[in-house]
Amino acid sequence: MSIISKVKAVEKIFASLDKEISALQATSGLHCISGCGKCCFKPDIEATPLEFLPFAFHLYLTNRIEEKYDLLLERESSTCTIFEPQQSSLVNGSCSEYKFRGLICRLFGYSAVRNKYGKTSFVTCAPLKTQSPEKVNAINTAIGNGGNVPMMNDYYFQIRSIDPDLGNNLLPINQAIRQAMEAVMGYYAYRQPPPAPGMLSA
Repeated sequence: MSIISKVKAVEKIFASLDKEISALQATSGLHCISGCGKCCFKPDIEATPLEFLPFAFHLYLTNRIEEKYDLLLERESSTCTIFEPQQSSLVNGSCSEYKFRGLICRLFGYSAVRNKYGKTSFVTCAPLKTQSPEKVNAINTAIGNGGNVPMMNDYYFQIRSIDPDLGNNLLPINQAIRQAMEAVMGYYAYRQPPPAPGMLSA
């Protein structure tokens, strides 16, 4: 499968998830706190390289991948490289590349996990639990009654099915982003560059 095909497959999963989350937000009234990026401060966030392949491909198309790659190699902080809390004007939790955020960034706060006993529990952040406990409790009640909530396990299974190598290993988030960049740069090292944005084909 080509890089472009993988990127499109990941983006299709993201679109499906975004639709599910929008439906959950509409029915529950639960929304992230405007400008909040508290979860992004965690130094131990893990992700798969595949979920950042669209971001890496975007950097390649805009001729920024080598610059960003070098900056990432020099980065000492373990917090996500695209998290920029100093930019208080950003409204999407201070994520500088919100459109290209990873799967974990999309799932956290609006998904549920299934344990080995088959029990499902809602996963959200402390600020939402504190600010909207009644809405969080209502979602948990709905889950208990068979209500639909995005399942974290299911979405990671879908990611793995696209590329078991890039989609199976959970890594520190900056390492995952770096490997996504390496995958794109390595793919095009001996191939013709991809067509301009808006002219892509599988």
